[in-house]
Amino acid sequence: MLNRKTPSRRLIFITLGLTYIAVGILGTLPGASLLRLAHNTHVSLETVGSMFTISALGFMLGAVLAGTLTRYVKSRYWMILGLVLLVGGALITAFTDSFALLLLGQTAKGFGFGFIDIGLNNIATASFTDNLSENLNNIHGMYGLGALLGPLILAFGLQFFASMPMAYIVGSVVALIPIVLALIQNLPEASIVSPLPTNQRGAGVDPEHSVMRQRLLWLIVLSISLYAGAEIGFGNWIVTTVSQSAGISLALAAPVATAFFLGLTAGRLGGAQVLRMGWLSERRLLYTALIGGAASGVLAALFPGQLLIVYIASCLVGCFYGPLFPSLMAIASRHFVYALSLVNSVMMVGTGASAMLIPAGMGLLIPVVGISWVTIIPPIACLLVILPMTLANRVQPGLFRERGYLSPVVLSRAQENLEIV
Repeated sequence: MLNRKTPSRRLIFITLGLTYIAVGILGTLPGASLLRLAHNTHVSLETVGSMFTISALGFMLGAVLAGTLTRYVKSRYWMILGLVLLVGGALITAFTDSFALLLLGQTAKGFGFGFIDIGLNNIATASFTDNLSENLNNIHGMYGLGALLGPLILAFGLQFFASMPMAYIVGSVVALIPIVLALIQNLPEASIVSPLPTNQRGAGVDPEHSVMRQRLLWLIVLSISLYAGAEIGFGNWIVTTVSQSAGISLALAAPVATAFFLGLTAGRLGGAQVLRMGWLSERRLLYTALIGGAASGVLAALFPGQLLIVYIASCLVGCFYGPLFPSLMAIASRHFVYALSLVNSVMMVGTGASAMLIPAGMGLLIPVVGISWVTIIPPIACLLVILPMTLANRVQPGLFRERGYLSPVVLSRAQENLEIV
């Protein structure tokens, strides 16, 4: 059951939203300032790009560590520690002239991301059980807002103050606010009241081992991993694809990424409203988003040299992609609440691995099929999500939440918990 002494849901939402705004700002700054970081550390652009791999490895290790030890350390402390590491890594990245220290800073940032994602999702699940999908869409929408603000703050600092570190400092100050808010609140924790469904209790079965043997978990992990690869692959390569296909400079092609993040933010915030108002069920929203995201991605891949078409298509890709990640996270959190931290860490490892493999694979295929055709991989990955999601719904009827109601599985487990309490 949840901790009785909880602050207002609005204050919790503000704390989690500000956390993801800070993550969005500090997460996008290294990519936006890549040329300056290569110059500061006296290495080539190809060499400095290895920091993204180091950061992704740190993210996966951080997610595993936090997911394993959450039973001993409260989720809010993982979130706070993650924010501290994020700030420390950002400041090291901004001020160092050593490539080794740059990698150290990016490793700290990766661990911070892993800690934050596990802690934040646990807190959100404990706080917003009745409308988790809507709130996770809104909270993740704050990441998109931060991702938009980061490059703008960087451009402002470079233009008017000739200072790259200024943007990192601003992002660090934003991260301090949720740290303070998390420290002064008694944030709720979801404790294990009913570790297993009724038919599995009393059998001496470890709930975590039981979860790891369930096909439903691995189908959801496959779904969210394919989506993560599609999002990161599209976001990483679309600017380069447009620049080379249209024969324009990176400065002119870069706004296509801005259009993507604008669409991603709008999609998450809009998806939350669609669910809240009951215009679509969770299932219909997800399938609409998957088909629409794949179709828009194909459009961008077919016309990368037509700027107006590719800008609109990129924005549409973001709009359709927006609700997918938070909604899939909400589905997994609701149905595996009795082993929440373990499930979160498994999903984060899956997304981290996919986010490394799919973009890297796209880069390796460029000499073989050309950069334009490589861009077709993200929409294919997006469309493939339909298969494991359909199988998951067959394995567990009632997987999706219908309009305005929790699924029968969630309601029955909640009733069992109340009876036990």
